[in-house]
Amino acid sequence: MRLLILTQKLDREDPILGFAHGWIEALARRVERVIAAPLFLGAHALPPNVEVRSLGKERGARGLSLLASFARVVGGACREREVDAILAHMVPRYAVYAAPFALPRRIPLFLWYTHKGVDWSLRLAEPLVTKAFTASAQSFRLPSKKKVVTGHGIDTRLFQPPLAGAPPPGHDLALIGRIAPAKDPLVLVEALGLLARRGRALSVLVAGGTLLQRHDAYQRRVEERIAELGLAERFTFLGPVPHPRVREVFLDATYLAAPSLTGSLDKTVLEAMACGRLTLTCNESFREVFGELAPLLMFERGDAQGLAERLARLLDLPAEERSRLGRELRARVRRDHDLERLAERLVAEMSAAACPR
Repeated sequence: MRLLILTQKLDREDPILGFAHGWIEALARRVERVIAAPLFLGAHALPPNVEVRSLGKERGARGLSLLASFARVVGGACREREVDAILAHMVPRYAVYAAPFALPRRIPLFLWYTHKGVDWSLRLAEPLVTKAFTASAQSFRLPSKKKVVTGHGIDTRLFQPPLAGAPPPGHDLALIGRIAPAKDPLVLVEALGLLARRGRALSVLVAGGTLLQRHDAYQRRVEERIAELGLAERFTFLGPVPHPRVREVFLDATYLAAPSLTGSLDKTVLEAMACGRLTLTCNESFREVFGELAPLLMFERGDAQGLAERLARLLDLPAEERSRLGRELRARVRRDHDLERLAERLVAEMSAAACPR
């Protein structure tokens, strides 16, 4: 199969979207050829059977010039019959824009989408695609017979526990990801304030920053609240961390906190689990993932008291029990959310439609 992949950014160093590089590599190992068409192109090193055709945002393309690039790249690939299928990654609009070029030539469109949001672009894309892949039932909330739940794609070769004899973590807790109201870092700050008043002040490693200028004021609010609670010396802010180095952050903390309100299956939590780290989250998508461990690892949204109680419980776990639970969580990621497994499933599903026997 020859596959065209439409994605936001192809940059293996990117703190948020760097994982897409590994996805393209994994898919390329299973198909004849890949044309990767990112909106923005950064650092990359891909196999010989991958051709990159950037839409040019890194060169300053905007608005109509981006649409013209899209028409040239996608329209050209379809007209020349260079591809058998098109996969739109995370952005339903890409499937909508590709449809006039692909569907008249009977080139099937596929969508990967994992987010709780249901907007006009998703509603427009759904009738146009052959299948809509998603990480969990809660990650695609538009009713559709085309939804295919595949699990996530975590590179468990990159995200793995520390080697025997590695130094112990330097921090108690990590918080990773963009700083925004939807991620609700304030509930963690309040929980840490409660613990500090009980004599249990934790050290925290924060990897991430704001993506939108309007969130800069929110970050200042978070930092001000940390100072008000007397916790400033307990926090280390790293700023955005390149994707290949995120594992180092996981391993430098004993636990991960993920108070995100997004509701879809959070890739960061799964990456931490793959590293053998216990993670506290209020994300309802993880109730099924955690199973019998949910009462230990989950708290209610916005509940600082509940988060503080669960943190205290984790802190009291014997090291052997913590290691055992960490191994169990990694095993679940490898079983249900491994990148190689996902790539195999996606290629099988797309091949059946694009190249029927």
